[in-house]
Amino acid sequence: MAWLNQPILWLLFAAAIPIIIHLLNRRRHRTVKWAAMSFILKATRESRGKKKLKHILILTARTLALATLVLAIAQPLVGGFLGGGSKLDTVVLVLDRSLSMETETGVDGESKREKAIQQAKQALIELGNPNLILVDSATGTIQDIEKLETLDVISSAAATDTKANIPALIDDAVNHIISSNTGKTEIWVASDLQATNWQVESNRWESIQSGLASLKQKPKLRVIALTAEPEDNRAVKISSVRRNGADLVVDFEITRVDTTIEKEIDTTIFINGKEFKTDKFSIEGQSMALQETINLRGEPISGFGYISISPDSNNRDNNAYFAYGEATPSHTIVVTEGGDSVRYLELASSLFEHQTSETLETHQLDSGVLKKTSMIVWQASLPTGNNAKIMQRFIENGGTAIFLPSSDDSSDMFLGFGWGEMQRSPSGQYFIVTSWDDQEGPQRNYSNGVEIPLDQLHAIKRRSISGELSALADWDDGTTAMGRIIEGQGTAYFIATLPDRRWSDLDNGSITVPIFQSMLALGNKRFGSAFFSDTGRNSPLADTGEELVSLIDNSKVNERYSIEQDEINSQPIYLAGVKRVGERIVATNRPADEDDWTRINEDELDNILEGTNYSLFENSGESDGSSTRQIWQWLLVAALVFLIIEAILCLQKKSARRIITPESKPVTT
Repeated sequence: MAWLNQPILWLLFAAAIPIIIHLLNRRRHRTVKWAAMSFILKATRESRGKKKLKHILILTARTLALATLVLAIAQPLVGGFLGGGSKLDTVVLVLDRSLSMETETGVDGESKREKAIQQAKQALIELGNPNLILVDSATGTIQDIEKLETLDVISSAAATDTKANIPALIDDAVNHIISSNTGKTEIWVASDLQATNWQVESNRWESIQSGLASLKQKPKLRVIALTAEPEDNRAVKISSVRRNGADLVVDFEITRVDTTIEKEIDTTIFINGKEFKTDKFSIEGQSMALQETINLRGEPISGFGYISISPDSNNRDNNAYFAYGEATPSHTIVVTEGGDSVRYLELASSLFEHQTSETLETHQLDSGVLKKTSMIVWQASLPTGNNAKIMQRFIENGGTAIFLPSSDDSSDMFLGFGWGEMQRSPSGQYFIVTSWDDQEGPQRNYSNGVEIPLDQLHAIKRRSISGELSALADWDDGTTAMGRIIEGQGTAYFIATLPDRRWSDLDNGSITVPIFQSMLALGNKRFGSAFFSDTGRNSPLADTGEELVSLIDNSKVNERYSIEQDEINSQPIYLAGVKRVGERIVATNRPADEDDWTRINEDELDNILEGTNYSLFENSGESDGSSTRQIWQWLLVAALVFLIIEAILCLQKKSARRIITPESKPVTT
């Protein structure tokens, strides 16, 4: 329970006044025995118990009347997340504006963000309108809100397609309280507890705990958790967009929350403002990778578009935007020490039109050669010196590198990885791949569910892989057969054997070709990266200083599905779409983290906020989300009722009188 005038509660001691007066009055009387009194006592002994009870009830009514009157003056608030609070000077509201907060809750169609704002406004009004400081997740700025009624109409509280860094925002709020004279202050965090936004492993939580501990008067930290589950929410995202002659090949993925509902999803592709293709897909499982090929004959060399799926409980993740330019050849460089595997490596990476490859020795590698290279296959001693710098820069800038073991033993390391000793299988036996990730990575299943037959890979020679990397496939003895390291925007893969009959049957086309082609497609993204960017203040577009001009009218996108358009829009850098930046066209999409709908649980929240004065208020969307209510009016009514009861009990019962009339007839009144 919260109190608007908590100091008034000291007056509750006044409720003891009737009891004190009663005890003092008892001490004023002395007992004197005299003969006639015994007859009176005998006559009234039977009614004494009733009189004593009556006196107790009168005393109780007087005490309760005073107590409820004091409580009413203190103005209590009950219910909601303000339980246990008191009147404040300042509230710092940390508002999560990430895309997941746009999920609709309940039957009113309000988003989690809108519901959080309304709850905060109502609670602030009930607290007497303390100073409000807003820290929003999109801009990260600390802003004084002078008029509370503007909170839900300002752009810094509007919807965005961004992610949030909750520990950084709370840390900024704590530092602001430390450096400013905010008086009695509380921090309110309005969020849906999405795990990727709360980052429980962040070292910022230690800073928050120490910062709050350093304050003489620890501010209460209240977490307003909007935990309503989305109803079969679906999302679409672009995996890659590439030109193939006159065609545009669009790889995309659709994910969904509820895997039990079988429902066809309408999918439409728009290019340069025109509807090009519409399909219906029935998704099995939580996600499905899809591909569409669009013929661009008659269209400009460069352009833009988006994929749209039918509406659901969060329409902001139903569109994925892309931009494209002229076709860029897929070029692979094979750096090798020689051997029978060289020719196969070249062929596996240049099977199709617009794919080329060339072979270099290690001393021929230079950064100029790599400007139009998608992938490097490195089958030699690991790069060192200048070669290591060139390779690391290539990977960080979005390139793909495949490392295969060399025939010579070496202790060289690259990206914290190295080759171990050469291992041979026992005579008549093989090293066999028995487990691999078939859902993620270049070795994952095809979109139609067909598996890449990695279990057909048999090796008689291999090298062990040392270093920390993500294992994508394992040998039958549990050691890594294929692993991955993500460095910057690119990826390095490590395969423990060679496509050489003296090593293994990795030259099996049904295994190597799809894996190499998938890695090559990933490397091709580095040329399309100029056309893509994430939304948010950390986006590369935020530092250009150039004006962002939106090329797609989102209101028309919403009209297609009768979706209401927000009247208040955020700045373009925080919204997904296609933007013109100077002479460039860039598609901005929500960060990938927003497609992970996992929430942190209460135990994790207790752990990261250990030692802080925090409380959790969970709004699951089943109610109207009202926060608190005042009950002082009812307490005044209760005080009046107790006074009326006390007055009734104090009334003396009239005694009967006998009157003798002139006619000598007795009349009783």
